[in-house]
Amino acid sequence: MTIEPNVQVALISAGGTITVALVGVLVELVRRQSRAISEVREHTEEARHQVANTHETNLRDDVDRVLDGMERLLNGQARHDEALSRHGEEIGAVRRDIAHERVERLAVSERLDNHLTATN
Repeated sequence: MTIEPNVQVALISAGGTITVALVGVLVELVRRQSRAISEVREHTEEARHQVANTHETNLRDDVDRVLDGMERLLNGQARHDEALSRHGEEIGAVRRDIAHERVERLAVSERLDNHLTATN
């Protein structure tokens, strides 16, 4: 089976056109992929910069130390709250004692006034 020369030229031309189109599509895909990879590289470098350890101590050790300090602070605050509550109770007891003493002092003063009035 022989193909006429005009058909052969048309097939070769069509094949060349399709090949060029496919190469163009592949070049565009590679270019987009390269851009995406560059963007990922930039984000990776930025993330690495954000998490890089630039000080001498380990971050986890620093956080543990801060948490221990907070625990001690909260325990001290709880003890302070208990002491403050006891002081409030003691002040209330002193107030009751003073009020009782005042009532007794006024009663004695009144009896003394009555006695002095009765004896004069």
